[in-house]
Amino acid sequence: MQCPVCGAVSRDMSPGDFDGLIVDCKHCGDYAIVGSALNALLTLGFNERVDALEKARSVASPSVRPTTSTDCL
Repeated sequence: MQCPVCGAVSRDMSPGDFDGLIVDCKHCGDYAIVGSALNALLTLGFNERVDALEKARSVASPSVRPTTSTDCL
């Protein structure tokens, strides 16, 4: 799959019961996008997608996977 943020080759790590996408990207790292934010994220430009991921990282605890939600967009 392609990373929804940068477009690089990445892996979908989402379990079947997760409403959204968990991504493992060599460039962006390990992060999640909740289902309610996924379509909106994909409509953003590159810089806006990167900003949303950075916002998710800034509010995540160090031991918790950053999760992009509609609050980050």
